[in-house]
Amino acid sequence: MPLRPTNASTDCPVIAETPDDASCFFGFHDVSPWNPADDCLVVLRAPEMQAGLPGGDAVAEVCLWRPGPGTIEPIGATRAWNWQQGARAQWLPGGNRLIYNAMTMDGNTGTVGAVLYDVDSGSEAALPGPIGALSPDGATSIAPDYGRLARYWPAYGYGGSRAPASIESQAPADDGLWQMDLASGARTLFVSVGDAVAVGSASPTNADHFLSHASFSPSGKRVAFLHRYFTRDGGFYTRMIVCNNDGAHLRILAEEKVSHFDWFGDESIAVWTRPGGGRLAAARRSGLLANPLLKPLVNVARKLKPGLKQAMLREFYFMIPVDDPKARRPIGQGQLEQDGHPMFSKDRRWMLTDTYANSDGLQTLILFDMKAGARIDIGHFNHNPGSTDSDLKCDLHPRWNRAGTQVCIDAARGGTRQCLIVDVTKVAGAAALDEAA
Repeated sequence: MPLRPTNASTDCPVIAETPDDASCFFGFHDVSPWNPADDCLVVLRAPEMQAGLPGGDAVAEVCLWRPGPGTIEPIGATRAWNWQQGARAQWLPGGNRLIYNAMTMDGNTGTVGAVLYDVDSGSEAALPGPIGALSPDGATSIAPDYGRLARYWPAYGYGGSRAPASIESQAPADDGLWQMDLASGARTLFVSVGDAVAVGSASPTNADHFLSHASFSPSGKRVAFLHRYFTRDGGFYTRMIVCNNDGAHLRILAEEKVSHFDWFGDESIAVWTRPGGGRLAAARRSGLLANPLLKPLVNVARKLKPGLKQAMLREFYFMIPVDDPKARRPIGQGQLEQDGHPMFSKDRRWMLTDTYANSDGLQTLILFDMKAGARIDIGHFNHNPGSTDSDLKCDLHPRWNRAGTQVCIDAARGGTRQCLIVDVTKVAGAAALDEAA
């Protein structure tokens, strides 16, 4: 491994923060909360941050936050949300419309659908199914069954949502990722859990499988998603699968340890992973690491410091060519030591990412210059209070604005979650000026 370069550090200013009279957050790092005009953000205003995983009785307000005048305006409410991905609220391209997940309750269980809201007119329309990832043209969505996730991965499901009829099936052929036409509301099964399980190396038949994290490529021609199950050693086994936008031609890009990712372009994906597919993968699939004699070693390995774990297990951000996965190459080797939440700038010059809280509760916000191969730490935030290693943790989940000049993060502040806006022109703007000169 090459010598570790010295990381640069340039504190970028926090220029706006949501009101601290309630917890406000957005959720995941794969979509932007800013509207197309870049003057308004959609956020959730939620119950107390330490109240546990939300169930069907937990209502979050869907709000429009305008940092300029400092106003926050409720426009709706939803029971279909979680701390990690919010309600999957997203702006449709062009115009001033947004869509988010909602749940209609019938007793103690609910049916998950979506609400399409027009900001200009204040009108809204209900859609029969939930959203997950939106196609770049805003015409279709691909989403998991949140009821299945609520059973098998509660932090990413919606508590109180109705389970599918095949919930007891470990690899159902009639459930998985669902595609919905936003104009008509028509829904079709995009890829079943059974289809995903059948791809590539044999998956265990005694595990409960599920699909999540669907993501369209920049052109919308391809879709990536994760196939996951819990192994007997108590950890995740993950396979990243990519296919065409009609669900055909499924193939595996990475497996075993696969975490957060973002498309770099139609031809490649950046993902935190290990080389995978070898002896360690086979041992985990077979359940060998659940052996009582080996379990203490597994637990020690999981608690290693990021740099040591990276050196021993060769975990990196890898750039993986979709058509030649074996040609993957590390990103930021010797600089980016741990898994984070990546999102590329529109021009692909910068990879925005973060770290989980360290032993002191400190989270770092990072810009990685893809051209220069340099890491720049642009902010440090205390995860205070609350657990830093649970489903209730508040990850920064950094997201770009449309212009590439600002970043929105979720931060734990004074007993609440708040959305903060960080101005990154000191770094990104200066690099652009230097390049122009």
